[in-house]
Amino acid sequence: MHIGILEDDPVQQRFLTKAINDSGNLLATCDIFARASDLLKSLQKHTFDLLIIDWYLPDADGMQMVRLLREELGWKGPVLFITASQGENDVVLALENGADDFLAKPIRPVELRARLHALARRANITLKVQYASQHHGPYTIDQAAHSITLHGEKISLTPREYKLAVLLFTNEGRLFSREHLLEMVWGINADITTRTVDTHISRVRKKLLLDGTYNLRLKSVYQYGYRLEPIAD
Repeated sequence: MHIGILEDDPVQQRFLTKAINDSGNLLATCDIFARASDLLKSLQKHTFDLLIIDWYLPDADGMQMVRLLREELGWKGPVLFITASQGENDVVLALENGADDFLAKPIRPVELRARLHALARRANITLKVQYASQHHGPYTIDQAAHSITLHGEKISLTPREYKLAVLLFTNEGRLFSREHLLEMVWGINADITTRTVDTHISRVRKKLLLDGTYNLRLKSVYQYGYRLEPIAD
């Protein structure tokens, strides 16, 4: 996947490129642009699958840039809009100006990659991926086979259970709301309730023995969501 990143801060530039490629399973080429004018020149010669655009730029306003891409240049690819603002009105404004999705800083690498995958799926962009196994104590995640083993024995999981488990394993200690899990695993437009999340969490906990047996506990946080946390021996 060829991604164009319009961001003038060198620290954020390095962070975004590292976050996109750090998982080891998404092969993406990232072209960085510090100025809107540079991106516009590049668009005349190169093809991008997806654009990431920051709001505050030295020679343009990110909102205006997205609108220009859509209305004047006719650019049809996905746009992920990034800003330090978390105001609801700003989210609405970004989407109204042509952005497909919105992320507020500080950006979480796992969420960034998940949103890029979701945008790629919605735009029918074919992703080239490479696979590597991940080890979490006695658990091994085999990304090529889409399976999880416990002490070498494969655990029978549905595709949603597998995706949910991988998200939790790779974010050990992080608290997820039910709504966030619903969006990350089922998709932003999923027409289901958070009770589905509860059901799948219960199955994942039982199948993978995430009850503290192997020093990992899938904990329910009252009226909020879930967290996979390590516990002492």
